[in-house]
Amino acid sequence: MTDKPPVPATMFDLWPRIPVDTSDTSAFDRIARLAAFAADDWTLGPNGPFKQRMTPAEICRRQIHEGLLHLLELGLIDIDTTRIDAAPGIPCQREEPTAPEAKPQDQAPLP
Repeated sequence: MTDKPPVPATMFDLWPRIPVDTSDTSAFDRIARLAAFAADDWTLGPNGPFKQRMTPAEICRRQIHEGLLHLLELGLIDIDTTRIDAAPGIPCQREEPTAPEAKPQDQAPLP
């Protein structure tokens, strides 16, 4: 993992993003598949939405919970509590990276 940039000094300042390789066979891809297996296992299991009534938001939150918990229990990811505690505020929206070569007209239209 690359060095982490410092957290912003004040709330609402922009957070510098850490580049992540998300290509097929990358470490991220491997860990995302493990988390997805854990989420799928919960979804199809006795505590999932096929056995209990849940809203789509509850299903999504629980799938994220199960995937992250699985990775933490295996020791494959860590939580940087020092970074969390140092931050005056943490953005909840993920910013999509903008590539200079990507232009809206190059993208396929939505159905």
